[in-house]
Amino acid sequence: MTAAWQQDRAPIKWRPTFDTLTAAGCGLVILALSALMGRLAGTSPLAAVLVRDVGMLVLAGILFPLWYIRRRGWQLADFGFHLRSWKLYLVLNAALGGLLAGLLWVSRGPWEIAFDAHTLGCILYIMLAGIFEVVFFYGFQLHLFENAFGTAVGIVLAAAFYSLHHLGFQTEFVKLFFVGIMYGAACRWARSVLIIYPFFWGVGALFDVLLQAQAITPIAWPWPRSGLVLVSICLLLHWGRQHWGCDLRQGLDLQA
Repeated sequence: MTAAWQQDRAPIKWRPTFDTLTAAGCGLVILALSALMGRLAGTSPLAAVLVRDVGMLVLAGILFPLWYIRRRGWQLADFGFHLRSWKLYLVLNAALGGLLAGLLWVSRGPWEIAFDAHTLGCILYIMLAGIFEVVFFYGFQLHLFENAFGTAVGIVLAAAFYSLHHLGFQTEFVKLFFVGIMYGAACRWARSVLIIYPFFWGVGALFDVLLQAQAITPIAWPWPRSGLVLVSICLLLHWGRQHWGCDLRQGLDLQA
């Protein structure tokens, strides 16, 4: 198997390759899809939903990175998708999520959330959409940028793409950039995406969408969209087993 990154983990270096160009190019595709979604939202909301949920989240954000990793002969574990020390990382994840919730409560509280059917649908949709962000920005892009430019620049570039990919529905780019730095640094420290997802990432995302709705385009049809994303991911996993001769769990280090 080919190594996903060099052993040299210098903060800054210069070793760009075709893989670096691929990570940046796919990131630009995601930015374009986000912009297109924003343009369509007012005139063709159904088309906007398909652009985001199918085009950006599932195809460009999940299918392509996983296909590329498999195509290059890399291990999923090399990109932070593994279960090594998963109990420890989930405990730290929950602790960081609780700390973030406490800080937000002190600075922005008290919160008032009506847990009706629409809100619960939004929560499910947000958490499913988070799979895309974790896979693409904090797994795929971050690792390939780190391999080319070093850890520090890799985190910054992944955070920049993470911030700008919101342009179709949330324009708080500076805040989102520093959020990306925070999550990216945590992933690089742990070498596992389980340090941020689901709790640490989830608290920030749910707070933004449910309690700062004035800064974000509201989520339309959350239950059907959640079903669409979930079914699409399941079909993706099935497609991977059928066409790659194995399931996408191959390459995961299952050591507890």
